[in-house]
Amino acid sequence: MNAYLPSRLLPVLLVLLSAGGAAFAPAALAQDAAPPAWEQLSPAQRDALVAPLRDRWNSAPPAQRQRMLQHGQRWQSMTPEQRDQARKGMRRFDGMSPEQREQARALFGKMRGMSPEQRNELRARWGTMTNDQRRQWVRDNPPPPRNRD
Repeated sequence: MNAYLPSRLLPVLLVLLSAGGAAFAPAALAQDAAPPAWEQLSPAQRDALVAPLRDRWNSAPPAQRQRMLQHGQRWQSMTPEQRDQARKGMRRFDGMSPEQREQARALFGKMRGMSPEQRNELRARWGTMTNDQRRQWVRDNPPPPRNRD
């Protein structure tokens, strides 16, 4: 199992829920028909959607539960456009190699404390670097430690 996937379970579940449970719609439902509302799902369909999150929640230490709750609250506060951007970012990250993921984490960690102008400068400089220069940059600017409890 992808080590990154469990920490992303809550947003994925929220995506499924915001889609109305389409992945668990009855087989007899027409392809172009709208998926049912949450209230129209059977108890078994609801449980199928919630069970993975419930199991993860119950096995998580308190600090991780707090982060999961914060992520869920942040997701709910996003606009539809922000959610679309987040989904695109998650898909893009999933398609990266381990080395690209490490580079992305290092860049994100570094850019968090930068002004917009500094970020633009680093993006431009990154675009001109060779692979070896990027690897050296990551060695010099390692990603922040991952707090996974």
